[in-house]
Amino acid sequence: MTGAKGNHIAGVSQTGERAIVLATKLNSPHISDQLIQRTTLLDAMAVALRRKITLVSAPAGWGKTTLLAQWVVSHTQTAGGPVYGWLSIDPPDNDPVRFWTYVISALHKASPALGGRALELVAMGANSLLAALPTLLNEVAAAEGQLVMILDDYHLITNPAVHEQMEFVLTRMPANLHVVLATRADPALPLARFRARGELTEVRGTDLRFQPEEAGQLFNAILHLGLADDDVELLYRRTEGWAAGLYLAALSLSGRSDADAVIKTFDGDHRYIADYLMAEVLDRQPEKRRRFLLRTSILRKLNGALCDAVLHDTDSASVLEAIERENLFVIPLDLSRRWYRYHHLLAELLRVELHRSEPDLVPELHRRAAAWSTSKGLIDAAVYHLTAAGDITATSQFIAEHWVDEFNADGLSTVTGWLDSLPDKIVRQDPRLSVPRAWIAVNEGRVNEAAGWIDAIEARADADAAAGGTIAAQAAILRAIHAFKIGDITTSRETARRATGLDLGDAPLARSGLYCIYGNALYFSGHRAAAQAAYRQAAAHAERIGDRRYLIYALGYLALIAAEAGDIASAEHLVRRANGGGAVLGAQEYFVGVMVCMAAAEIFTRRGDVSAAADAVGMAVASARQGGAIPEIVKALLAQAEIAELLGDHHTARTARREACSSIEQRHGSGIDPALLRAAGAHPDVSQAPPAAPSNAADKLTARERQVLSLLATRLSRREIGLQLHVSVNTIKTQQRSLYRKLGVVDRHAAVERARTLGLL
Repeated sequence: MTGAKGNHIAGVSQTGERAIVLATKLNSPHISDQLIQRTTLLDAMAVALRRKITLVSAPAGWGKTTLLAQWVVSHTQTAGGPVYGWLSIDPPDNDPVRFWTYVISALHKASPALGGRALELVAMGANSLLAALPTLLNEVAAAEGQLVMILDDYHLITNPAVHEQMEFVLTRMPANLHVVLATRADPALPLARFRARGELTEVRGTDLRFQPEEAGQLFNAILHLGLADDDVELLYRRTEGWAAGLYLAALSLSGRSDADAVIKTFDGDHRYIADYLMAEVLDRQPEKRRRFLLRTSILRKLNGALCDAVLHDTDSASVLEAIERENLFVIPLDLSRRWYRYHHLLAELLRVELHRSEPDLVPELHRRAAAWSTSKGLIDAAVYHLTAAGDITATSQFIAEHWVDEFNADGLSTVTGWLDSLPDKIVRQDPRLSVPRAWIAVNEGRVNEAAGWIDAIEARADADAAAGGTIAAQAAILRAIHAFKIGDITTSRETARRATGLDLGDAPLARSGLYCIYGNALYFSGHRAAAQAAYRQAAAHAERIGDRRYLIYALGYLALIAAEAGDIASAEHLVRRANGGGAVLGAQEYFVGVMVCMAAAEIFTRRGDVSAAADAVGMAVASARQGGAIPEIVKALLAQAEIAELLGDHHTARTARREACSSIEQRHGSGIDPALLRAAGAHPDVSQAPPAAPSNAADKLTARERQVLSLLATRLSRREIGLQLHVSVNTIKTQQRSLYRKLGVVDRHAAVERARTLGLL
């Protein structure tokens, strides 16, 4: 499961380590002796434990993190008090799998008996979150004592999927779990509902505002500035009790002989405080220290080795220790004082000044940070710095080299973020980048978007093939997957069959994905034995290369085929393999992947455990709706209807069948197994007729398009067709797409077959 190793925790799945979990993110910040103890607030926080949720919501610099860190320290020193888990959220944590990996790791760190099974399920992928979160809640409910989970900087979470999953946890969590959300803005959660139920405690900016006596204590008892009461009151009034403003103002006054004059001209507007501190604090630093602060401000987290690499220096660790001792806005992230970050406001100010004073150096600093991050396997940080360096070519190359590993670890949101950092035109022109865009789109069920990306890949496949690349093969696989997603089984089967004869090389996701989709097309056209052979090839290849996604996918179909054939022992074995090797298959077991759940439902039904079958098929339907193909959704709905009938739930059965029929009614002639069409009430008597092209399709074709169509029926490549017609390859591609649209098809083979049916060839 997890184990400490240096500053990291390794998240392990059945295929090995998925990713490095930074242990520093799981530590509450170190509390300096030069901070005010917010006794009143701490007492209020203790009372808040009687409710389910605490929301600490205020703008930057109001002391949210400091208050929570003090709370942890004060309560962990009390015998019998709650156990605390801490997570410092970063932008990459927007990925659901990454987010819950960190949350569960934090809970495990706080209470080592927790999170084992849940973390294993998360490591299996996004679909397994349907299982991991209930499993986690069950583990917490069985634990002794109270557990508090603190999520700091929750405003960095913008992914609706994470919010939806968090709502699930907050709504269902047991009484011995308390969640604290520290954020700059109210999160997209049903706060009104929690508030109305008396389940929410709120700490806002007005609560966090320093009182006049606390400001006086900070200036005089803690920082020993010796300010008069009138001066304290003036600074308090101008900063309006803003914690960061007070603290930064105090630092700007330290050692000044003209404090009275400074105080009288001190402006309470945050922008002016920032301008003032840039001039009065930063400019007062020795030149070497000032240079260090400015040039390392590009880093989101700092340690000695990283700063040395960025600055081409050797003593950064000692500099970090020194500026921490001097309270120069640096915050330690671990007890060993190896990792730090700047106060957010200071970092922003430093970056502005760096861009003003040394603009030409900024890209080089980012390149150095990217190189160091790459050497340490910190891929997210490397992409961030390459992007910030403005080096589009290097960023594109880097993403092309690293996206597969992140994708295989279910980091679809992370890869999306990487690609979003590049101009859309660059991604469309580089098939190495269009390929992950297409994979993400088909995996998330955005079939129209996927079709556009596949078109972009195909448009550059010929040039890549001339250079010995495998883009054409990847395009064919993606086209087959897209056709399957929309329920065009004939096109999917034929495209996948042809792709098996192409040179796949070491194309990412190629072989296992190809044989899975070929198996799908065979399975849903009624060729179960051939499908079984394809899935076995897919599973074998996926297991060899550690492709966990397609391994689970193929095993799920193999389990379903075995279960439908009555081979329950084999089906159970395959379900366990797909589900991570669970020793016992029971009603409380959760399954990964649509067809794993479907196989489980079939097993439970044959055993007579209809209630467990209903649970499993419900998960199958939910999973299929999250990016599943039309045939998969229909099959899951029909299974749900059958099981609902066994339970006497006729309303659910009718609703499921109605949705299945609606989903598949436009799929006549698409090659789908007539039995499935019949079960959905879709009148399969016409199912084997070719899809109807527009009645006037022949009339709509231009003379040039008819010429192109006749040549598409030959073995000529697009380039050769262009040479014969004396036009460019791009022109042929444009005419090809127009032909496909008019004939109602998605690829060359289908276009030729349709043309022959219509008598055009």
